[in-house]
Amino acid sequence: MKRLILFVLLLSTVLSTAACGLVATGESAAEKATQIAEFDVPAGYAADFGMDLGGTVMVGYSKPDTASHFFLIQAPESSGMDRAQLEQALRDALASNADNETVQAAEVEEIPMTIRGEEVTATVGSGTGSDGAAAVRVLTVPFTGNGGPALLMFQTAEADWNQAEVDAFIASFR
Repeated sequence: MKRLILFVLLLSTVLSTAACGLVATGESAAEKATQIAEFDVPAGYAADFGMDLGGTVMVGYSKPDTASHFFLIQAPESSGMDRAQLEQALRDALASNADNETVQAAEVEEIPMTIRGEEVTATVGSGTGSDGAAAVRVLTVPFTGNGGPALLMFQTAEADWNQAEVDAFIASFR
């Protein structure tokens, strides 16, 4: 537990100092994503940030002028982190940077899914955006990344949710 708390504090510090050049942006951020998995970026999304801190890799993408984002985090195999710990570490790190806010969704459904040939249980939930009014849908998918346990968090406005696009995105992971 002490190790997890230290990890979250370090991750938060790195994200809060992004302006100092410690966090990659643009194409450099997209390169960090390949440390987790290769995938086809959905149309309209661009890499916002990427970082690698002691083997823990995190990247974020967004679709300009929308509430659509996706984030990936991967811990080293040796960390022993599970899905809940990865999700909490991601939420804590993003909470330190208001530009990358995640939505706390109520779990409404667990769904079986295949990502990178691995059968996993994803969760789909709904919540409200930072304005408190817009309904947002959040999908979290645990999987085994190139270097250890990983998690995808995909969130977008309910009105913009396109299940076929989400399915194609998940299927593109390799």
